[in-house]
Amino acid sequence: MSTDQRNGEPGQGSLLQALDAFFNYLEKEKGFSPHTLEAYRSDLEEFTRFLELKKAPLSLEGSLVKAVLRSFIFSLSSRGLRPRSVARKIAALKSFSRFCVRRHLLQNNPAKLLAAPKLDRQLPVFLTQKQAEMLASPPRQSTEAVVRNHAIIEFFYGSGLRLAELQALAVSSVNTENETVRVMGKGRKERVVPLTATAIEAMDNYLSVRASAKAPASPLFAGARGNPLSRRQIERIVAGELSLVSQHKKRSPHVLRHSFATHLMDAGADIRAVKELLGHSSLSTTQIYTHVSREHLLKAYKQAHPRAERGNAGDKTSNNFIRIKYAVHRPERDE
Repeated sequence: MSTDQRNGEPGQGSLLQALDAFFNYLEKEKGFSPHTLEAYRSDLEEFTRFLELKKAPLSLEGSLVKAVLRSFIFSLSSRGLRPRSVARKIAALKSFSRFCVRRHLLQNNPAKLLAAPKLDRQLPVFLTQKQAEMLASPPRQSTEAVVRNHAIIEFFYGSGLRLAELQALAVSSVNTENETVRVMGKGRKERVVPLTATAIEAMDNYLSVRASAKAPASPLFAGARGNPLSRRQIERIVAGELSLVSQHKKRSPHVLRHSFATHLMDAGADIRAVKELLGHSSLSTTQIYTHVSREHLLKAYKQAHPRAERGNAGDKTSNNFIRIKYAVHRPERDE
């Protein structure tokens, strides 16, 4: 890309300079993770490539206008992109345009009226409790990699961590006396999350056989040379472990985070407590797990109740219904 293009047209604000400022704002002021930053960069750089293809000016005034933005969205849809991908790119454009208005680079926000495609409500993928128990069973081997991978699974499922949060953990992040782990979440918001006894035991077993440095500042989960595991390495570890207990195609660390939250809600945990444990900034984000729990309850009801879709009588059916009735009418407890 030429210098003239990068500086935009004379007398007009440069789109690319504004993008650089926006990415710097997301990283330095908002504290977004590298993964989130890369998603924003990918979406907005696709917009600049569209402008270059159309020979449109790379200036704010010439690119961030309704006609150009709508043309870009139409091009995405015509290429057969999934509605969720289109919606993400629209959200990135809206966020960037809002930033430009707040920084007085634009007078109006032309992207605020862009309509995102309607999305089907997708329930999170999670393990059953039986699958989770199978996954968390102690490893039969005691090699460094095997016990490390087991500890990673215990931390994900036992504390509901995000991938980036687990990747950034240092040995000093864990307080074994209080059975907690200190994590840095989205927007650089720190929170302290409880650790299960099995997670601490798995971590201790791992550190006892680890050959690399175990100083407080060292990464908690490291490769053979003591370097932090990469995002891709952790994803491969989790996918390999999940493949042993689940046939579902989605095998990311977020499946374990979803399982953590879903099983808490199934057990009657207060949604506000689950919100804090997950590090959600909004309760509406956590509410998806109440829907998941209702789906479980409805499925169990249909399988068990004599007047539901399945009408199998018997002691087992009766006992299941009693348990369902108790779950529905269980009195709230002060936690």
